[in-house]
Amino acid sequence: MFAGIMKTICTFRSHRTCLALCLLMVAVTVAAPAAAQTGSAQLSINLKVQSSIGLVFNNNPSVGSQGFCPLGNAGSNAASLDLGSASYNGGDSLGCILFSQLGNFYVVSSAFDVLVTKSNSSSASYQLAAQISSVPPANVQWRLDQKLLSTSFVVLQNANNYGQSVTETLEVRVRNDVPAQILQETITFLATAN
Repeated sequence: MFAGIMKTICTFRSHRTCLALCLLMVAVTVAAPAAAQTGSAQLSINLKVQSSIGLVFNNNPSVGSQGFCPLGNAGSNAASLDLGSASYNGGDSLGCILFSQLGNFYVVSSAFDVLVTKSNSSSASYQLAAQISSVPPANVQWRLDQKLLSTSFVVLQNANNYGQSVTETLEVRVRNDVPAQILQETITFLATAN
């Protein structure tokens, strides 16, 4: 396009004018803003938000007093509880244990707190259940809140509120004729959203 215009102008004017006009046209062409180069792309994102429930064992505020022994590893989901040494006639070796005799059985008990929290869930409450890992020896019972535990889950409460500590009382009932031995058990707690 410029070449045609320049040829026409140069025909009617002198070469010097033609050269000046050519340089002016080149300068205008070079000075004209160039269109910016662009590119675009899209990234599709997928994220599945899952709800979750957390459960931890805490010391009860009354820890250290009778019936409230301290937990090992309190504030976690893998705590432990030492119930000391006990016998029917001798009581228990730990002052924090609540000890009693019930007919031919003696009862060793201690309470602790369970705290269940939630995230990304519309559930208003949860059910708490527990089970023991193995069948206890004859004439030995593991109980939580007076409920006899077994190797199947036993419901402790049906509608607990999230974020509020629930006090659970663990008791071991031992008949007075059970041979001397170490009683060990693992109790699994299960919180299920309602």
